[in-house]
Amino acid sequence: MASDYTCAAPPMPRTLGRLCSPRPLALVLALVWMIGTPVRADLAEAPPDPLAGTPIRSVFVRLPQRTTPTQAPLQVLLVLHGMGGNGPDFARDLFDQADANGWLIVAPTIDYGDWTNPSVVAEEDPMLIQALGDYLDGLPSMVGAPVRHLVLLLGHSRGAQLAHRFAEFRPERVLAVAALSAGTYTLPAVAGPAASLNFPYGVQDLDHYAGHSFDAQRFDGVAFWVGVGAQDSNPGDVPRQWDSVEGSTRVQRARAFEAAARQLGASVQVHVFGDARHEVTPEMRSAACDFLKVEGATTAQTSGGDTSPY
Repeated sequence: MASDYTCAAPPMPRTLGRLCSPRPLALVLALVWMIGTPVRADLAEAPPDPLAGTPIRSVFVRLPQRTTPTQAPLQVLLVLHGMGGNGPDFARDLFDQADANGWLIVAPTIDYGDWTNPSVVAEEDPMLIQALGDYLDGLPSMVGAPVRHLVLLLGHSRGAQLAHRFAEFRPERVLAVAALSAGTYTLPAVAGPAASLNFPYGVQDLDHYAGHSFDAQRFDGVAFWVGVGAQDSNPGDVPRQWDSVEGSTRVQRARAFEAAARQLGASVQVHVFGDARHEVTPEMRSAACDFLKVEGATTAQTSGGDTSPY
């Protein structure tokens, strides 16, 4: 049975929330959710829309297609597209892996700003991280099923930049991150060779943006897989402001993030794909999903892993 739908801003005051428009065969699921929530006569009492006022235009949500019913909490896979992309298109190539692994896909469509401008990034990413975290909190009631507290993230390019920063801001919510072809990184470090590293270069002043200091201990519990094409090495494709901190190409910057994360004791691996350019090849996608599958399965089988539902 199809069970995917897109939550988008309706053409009405945003205080009315977001309207979920399910695909035809998922209508029953959506109706059960809508009917189960009484309509308030007083709109002032309606819960706030976590995406209001943010660059997130809609969120595509897809339940895994299971052959065997299970009562286990769903594992969320937060999928983050790059510049000019959208959630449904980027998520589509992940459907088979999601079904095989029982992942609940959450794929926002984001109207990103100028990712080459550090000031824009410093304003935009904290807002996006807060909104996405709040949205994830509402998933159980939306899909009518419990979900795991720790999420998996997979992002490409600008989405990879947001994915690893989400883990730096909210490590207590993240199980593992697969980041493909990020153009810039926020290093999990408070200082570089010459000066302190403020956000978005580092995490020295993270409390100013996240409301709390960088939690190195919890960050160490997040597993990272970083993929990048060996041919994705043109310095002209990335902004210069990060050069002195992490190098001048995507490959150099991936290595810089790896070194900084490992210095803290975090688990991180970098995979350079020899023939790949700035793209997501089937090989890259498969490797990212294999990594997330292993991390998800390992945590689910470990008594110390946080798989508790909301």
